[in-house]
Amino acid sequence: MNLLTYLSCKTKVKIIIFLPIVALLLFFSGNADSHNLWIVGDANNKGDGAIHLYFEHHVGPGDGAYLGPIEERGKTWLTTPEKKIVPVDLKAVHVKETKYLAGKNGNISGSYAIDHTSLYGIYHGRLDFFHGRYIDAMNSESLAALAESPKLPVQIVPIWTDEGLLLRVMYFSTPRPKADLFVLKKDGTEESLKADKKGELLLGKVKPGTYYISTRIIESEPAGAFEYEAYKGIMHVSTLTLKISERFKE
Repeated sequence: MNLLTYLSCKTKVKIIIFLPIVALLLFFSGNADSHNLWIVGDANNKGDGAIHLYFEHHVGPGDGAYLGPIEERGKTWLTTPEKKIVPVDLKAVHVKETKYLAGKNGNISGSYAIDHTSLYGIYHGRLDFFHGRYIDAMNSESLAALAESPKLPVQIVPIWTDEGLLLRVMYFSTPRPKADLFVLKKDGTEESLKADKKGELLLGKVKPGTYYISTRIIESEPAGAFEYEAYKGIMHVSTLTLKISERFKE
């Protein structure tokens, strides 16, 4: 069922309209000036375990021009609430003029999460990393079990509270104060938000839907070399695709 989803902030209401995953894949755009890495489970919307990875300006297939380092160096895992971790093999798929990575979840049913991490390499003199998560939880208990990945150094952790959905940005196992967060909206633009001093942002009560959220953290001081090329500065971009389905129970 197509549902409009509304998010409310803790101190003042900010209404953000979402469409389900199929519609989002058609027209949602991410950061206008950069690529984001998005992991999508049940990508065919058929319950067949399809997993897609997109590295584009939007959530969906594109020309895949910058996908090479992600395909070469990226690693992907599936995790269950029982902490079973299964490597996932993603392969390049070409459909007409588009390219993306695809795989299967091994026919695991129920709640699960998919994690991906990639060292992209040097871009404009900076060393870039990209991470992505997809979480499909049946209830608040399984969401709590899947909320934080043991595999990703930078991630957005969803937490179900009495006040609604809370997001915590974790940077190498430490909450990131004042982290920037970006929530994709219906019209393809982003709502730019900022975490508090605890690295948290309360979205409030949410309705069923698929939520697309990203964070970008840049450290300007680190320097070194990668593949015999010098770099100055490090960037980590991490995304969260969170599916709250009609079956979800608090």
